[in-house]
Amino acid sequence: MKPEMKLFCFPYAGASAMIYNKWKAHMAEGIELIPVELAGRGKYFGTPFYDSFEDMIEDVYRKIESQLDEGPYSIFGHSMGSWIAYDLAHKISELKRPEPEHIFFSGRRAPHIESRRTKYYDLPDDEFLDEIIRLGGTPKELLENKELLTLFLPVLRTDFRLVDLYQYEERLGKLSCNISVLSGEEDAISLPDLHAWEQHSSADCTVHMLPGGHFFINEQTVQVTDILNCTLTRTLARQY
Repeated sequence: MKPEMKLFCFPYAGASAMIYNKWKAHMAEGIELIPVELAGRGKYFGTPFYDSFEDMIEDVYRKIESQLDEGPYSIFGHSMGSWIAYDLAHKISELKRPEPEHIFFSGRRAPHIESRRTKYYDLPDDEFLDEIIRLGGTPKELLENKELLTLFLPVLRTDFRLVDLYQYEERLGKLSCNISVLSGEEDAISLPDLHAWEQHSSADCTVHMLPGGHFFINEQTVQVTDILNCTLTRTLARQY
């Protein structure tokens, strides 16, 4: 069966888009999950890192632009990936290209809410790693392997720099599609900061709370993909 809906997925800081590969087996018929890889990791390992968030958005736009005319699509992003999804959706709108049917913002406060934490990216290595360990989500095997860690640390630092220096830009218009916000019940993001995403869409916003901390998406595969499937299946049904 030809896919009826593409779902572009963007990873969190330090991660490869391959983290989403295990979700493919759980997707409903007609939904094609497409992990979008970022520079410096996965199949792009060794390519130059991004100098700015704007550079990253330009790159991911180029990677998906040829598929925007091929039928309905939606976007999912976790943590850093949520802000990628947000800025990318606005870029697509500004260029008057076909817009997403739905956007899932996961594990991230609304972009206009100022950060209340210390900037991580310029901490000394030991302190930086302590913060990464505290956040969770990084395999213990990687943290204990010095060779792997040497390769992984520059990716993490670069991504945290992009997030820590992210500049929210107020847009002339809101997103026009329905949005969903996902968060772990034990994550440090407050409910008001999650519901603040409502301000960024002229359509509906639904907030889902799931068991776990910031990296609940790695532990709750079935629950997360159930939300994606139910939401996108309803979205497709409304088109007919």
